[in-house]
Amino acid sequence: MRPFSNDLQFHSIYIAKEMIGKMTRVTSEEKTVVRAGVSRRSFLRSTAAVAGLALAASACVPAGPEGAGDMAAPSEEPVNIQIWWRLRPTIEGAIQVFEETHPHITVSLGDLGEAVYGTPKYVTAVAAGKGPDVSYQNRHTFRQFASRNLYRPIEDLLERDNLDKGNFMAGPIADLTWQGTLYGLPHTAGTRYFFWNRTHFEEAGLDPDVGPETWDDIMEMAPQLNKMEGDRIVRYGFLPHFPPGLSDQLLIYAMENGGFSQSEDGRTNLINTAPWVEALEWCVNMIDEFGGGHAAASSFMEGFAGQPVDPFAQGQVSMCSYGNWMIGRYAKFPDLDYDGTGLMPVSAANEGAQVNWSCGWTFVIDPNTELVEQGWEFMKWVISEDYVRAAGTVGLELEKEEWARQQLPGEPIFAPTPPVYQPAMQFMLDEYYSVLPERQKLMMERYLDSETFSVGCGQIAGLAAAELWIGFKNAWESALTKKQTPQEALDASHADVQKALDAAWENLESA
Repeated sequence: MRPFSNDLQFHSIYIAKEMIGKMTRVTSEEKTVVRAGVSRRSFLRSTAAVAGLALAASACVPAGPEGAGDMAAPSEEPVNIQIWWRLRPTIEGAIQVFEETHPHITVSLGDLGEAVYGTPKYVTAVAAGKGPDVSYQNRHTFRQFASRNLYRPIEDLLERDNLDKGNFMAGPIADLTWQGTLYGLPHTAGTRYFFWNRTHFEEAGLDPDVGPETWDDIMEMAPQLNKMEGDRIVRYGFLPHFPPGLSDQLLIYAMENGGFSQSEDGRTNLINTAPWVEALEWCVNMIDEFGGGHAAASSFMEGFAGQPVDPFAQGQVSMCSYGNWMIGRYAKFPDLDYDGTGLMPVSAANEGAQVNWSCGWTFVIDPNTELVEQGWEFMKWVISEDYVRAAGTVGLELEKEEWARQQLPGEPIFAPTPPVYQPAMQFMLDEYYSVLPERQKLMMERYLDSETFSVGCGQIAGLAAAELWIGFKNAWESALTKKQTPQEALDASHADVQKALDAAWENLESA
């Protein structure tokens, strides 16, 4: 990993390798969820503690990102802003700290709702003139909705307050830019990640320090890692459709085979081209040849439905294509000796290529709100180190209680997705990561490296993002269940996506 650099604007992030060795622990809203057994008392205690620290710090140091002190002072009249985000303890605790340090602003927190296959709640509300003042949005649908004027442009606010785009990961900034104008402040990022079970590798005579680099490697390793009881597979070397809830898995496999989602001008959808068809055929064949067929493999995974522990964590799947957010979550299982990389295995046709895609979350301002200044003030705070401190303090307390409840050995291990704003990242590096065990440090380093070559999801998705993601899902399910051949499934999805893409461009040009 390399230091943050403004010279390489087409990469995502540069972090110094030597800094990993002196990092401290981190928790963010991406990592922490509401957990059974967490006491309200501890939650409030940690929130109050961090609020006190923030208030003390604010007497000496201006809060918020660089340039925040230069903005025109908003009215000190008490106002309430509506924010749609997620209802989680770390978020609620962080907002309480924001209110303590910004006494003229109170926050009404609402849940964003569905945000992967479109954001119907947000779109409907904004169209009716009843949207929240600030909202969380996923980057992959960003250009689709920015082109429809569903977000307020923020270039004027950025310039006025001297916020340097070079202090953000370049990938998210590119995703959030439409026709040369920035429409949101990026908050988090993340990539796909390939995990393997080191113990299983050793048992099979494989090098536990080296995961598969190609699809051929996976096909060679999978049968060696399978474990049989009679004619039944009780441990799977690899299942391309694990985890079952990740319905956009087809995208990473197509990219591993050299596939592109759209033409360079963004007008032609390409998901029924040869790289996509070959990738889907490979997934179907992997399940048939090494997974006992779709019915058997799906029945196996359904056996874990409703359980808090997935098959990889339980040692019943040896390799999986997942996401970097699982680096920390898998650390909760002391019997799981795991490793991973953000350099995804590729097809023979794409051998030697560095492949991954990055996505994440951002904050936007409703184009109709009259509380632009207060919403902007919140957005600058939530991307800053003050937010990282607030969410980390609350989240760490919650995580300690969870580890105690489960009687897990040692100290809690945190390896969440970093923020995308450099001062917040610097704070995270300096304050939170250094106590990570060496294995998790290495995996985190590999993740950060993967951000430097990943393609941003906003650039992948274009102006028909919601329809494209639905297309991935439909083609994936139809082909794996043998309702259609891979070519038929992708042709059907292509037709739907292309129709939406044509309409989007027609509406844009007519406007």
